[in-house]
Amino acid sequence: IASEISVQLALKLQRQPLWIASVSLALVGTLVLTWLPELDRAAQGYLANALSDNLLIYASARGLNAPISVIQSIEISFSLGAGVAVNLGEVLDPLNDLIERFSAFILYGLAGLGLQQLALTASSSIPAKVLLSLALIIGFAWWLVAENGLPQWSKKLLIFLLMVRFVFAVEVGVSWVLDKAYFEAQQQEAISTLDIAQIKLESVKEQYLEAVDDRGVFSGIWSTARQIIGSENQDGIADLAAGAIVQLIVIMLVRSILLPLFFVWLMFFLFKRFIPD
Repeated sequence: IASEISVQLALKLQRQPLWIASVSLALVGTLVLTWLPELDRAAQGYLANALSDNLLIYASARGLNAPISVIQSIEISFSLGAGVAVNLGEVLDPLNDLIERFSAFILYGLAGLGLQQLALTASSSIPAKVLLSLALIIGFAWWLVAENGLPQWSKKLLIFLLMVRFVFAVEVGVSWVLDKAYFEAQQQEAISTLDIAQIKLESVKEQYLEAVDDRGVFSGIWSTARQIIGSENQDGIADLAAGAIVQLIVIMLVRSILLPLFFVWLMFFLFKRFIPD
């Protein structure tokens, strides 16, 4: 048996020296990447920062609820033949509903990032690295001595292990590139806008009753409503906050949900496409 293996190996080296050299280099490169700690450390660091960013966004969004709740609780009552009650906070109902839905959406985004962290931790664990390394080395040795190459099931196993090991790291890398190219600047701008909206709402809360006392019910309500709703020349607080929230929803939807799902789909698509039954 040993002599037959030696003969088969010698024949393959003689017939396909360049191909064997290329496969050997690819094997060494893959093993190096498999055990490279910087790759996993960078991916885990990015996901940790993304979780922190999402928590900051959540805090900014929930921070808008406090002044909105106070404004909605203020009801001005006056008599004009019959009792009339005016609640300016109703103008903020659509924004408050959007904030509530956005806060729930952030939790889904956090769950998505948490699942990515779990998957990345599992795929970069020592047992996973050892299993992939052994599979690659055994598969390479089998391919060298086998007359007809590797059987189909072993090819599927190797491809599957390679995809599981690297697909999440690649997905995090693509997400990082998108962040640097577009999302990071847009996210900071949206968070700043939310902070500005919160400050303005706090100011409106204080000015609301003061305006009513100084200039009367109708004048006070009108001046405050103009700040919330805005005018032709200036965006209102509700428009500023809603625009920033929609922008953050798009960023989080792509980064935390759509991109990971796309890579999982791509992994199975490539697996079925290039490794048919």
